[in-house]
Amino acid sequence: MQHIIEITNGVPRHPLYRMNHPVNLTIASGEQVAIVGANGSGKSRLVDIITGRYPLLLNEVRYDFSPSPLKLVSENIKYITFRDSYGDSDGSYYYQQRWNQHDIDEKTPTAGQMLEEAFTAAENSTGYGMDEEGKQQMHERRTMLRDKLYEMFHLSTLLDKYIITLSSGELRKFQLTKTLLSGPRLLIMDNPFIGLDAQTREQLAGLLQTLIRETDLQVILVLSKTDDIPEFITHVIPVEHLDILPKVPRTEYVGQRPRIPVRVLEEDKAARILALPEKENRLTTTDTEGCMLRFNHVSIRYGQRTILKDLDWTVKQNEKWALGGENGAGKSTLLSLVCADNPQSYACDIELFGRKRGSGESIWDIKRHIGYVSPEMHRAYLKDLPAIDIV
Repeated sequence: MQHIIEITNGVPRHPLYRMNHPVNLTIASGEQVAIVGANGSGKSRLVDIITGRYPLLLNEVRYDFSPSPLKLVSENIKYITFRDSYGDSDGSYYYQQRWNQHDIDEKTPTAGQMLEEAFTAAENSTGYGMDEEGKQQMHERRTMLRDKLYEMFHLSTLLDKYIITLSSGELRKFQLTKTLLSGPRLLIMDNPFIGLDAQTREQLAGLLQTLIRETDLQVILVLSKTDDIPEFITHVIPVEHLDILPKVPRTEYVGQRPRIPVRVLEEDKAARILALPEKENRLTTTDTEGCMLRFNHVSIRYGQRTILKDLDWTVKQNEKWALGGENGAGKSTLLSLVCADNPQSYACDIELFGRKRGSGESIWDIKRHIGYVSPEMHRAYLKDLPAIDIV
């Protein structure tokens, strides 16, 4: 039997990257695998061993990518991580940049240009040794895949956008498309369904199932919840506390394994947080009707693109709201107006805590009363920092 991945007594050279025991693992040709475990269990560490990021002491990882004509591990294995869903960042990125589009260099490539570059690079790298007929057939298959991805992810509306302006869900669609266009033999995805709306999650699972059936693609999904295991997965590798448990068929795992709880905070810690005293000067609204937030005919435009149009929205004290919508619908833009991250918020008729926006308050006067976590914040951290330091 062909083993696309084989690891025997694998021990990373650096002690910080080791599992509790040497890694013994085989993934056979045709197996579609889910690596499942709680946060911090060692899933990403295992993937880094599989991809060769962490060199091993004695027995290196053995690969057999046939029938792929490509030889390099980097050409055959593509790995999309959680961080990739926020795109590539460099030292010039700053938190509010997404809403300050006038700061973007006009020479920056658009999403469409970057996807076409990926498509062309894949075409050029996989035609070696083929006759003209073979090259033409491969071109047609790859073109059909590109068209299918563009249609499924509604990319026609994103192609003229800069990467920095995409929402977190749109960025994930972009990264998935770019990676799939490269035609990998093995595709590893870290929680691929995070950030995608419900319809797109279903479509992505269906597309992967089709690609698996019609091509040589094999998939490894890294998942934190057992609810996310799609039906095309054939085997599951559980990871618990840096221990790799035996690989089992999906049907056996789903039938016998306990569900991984969504709640990961221990009860005693949750109780201590809930018992924290509230500030004596807890903010209340000065609005006579008890409104914490009021939007009056708010509109947001970027060039010819309208994001929000004549929006009226009132949030009263003690109300709890949920914003729902497809990727790119404007949810994050709406919240950027509330938090004063969007410069257009000062040109809109917005009242917050009974005070009209632009009446002399600073951005920090606004932020000190709002707790907010967003993909843009994740993207702004370019270095590995202890969580307590970030808090």
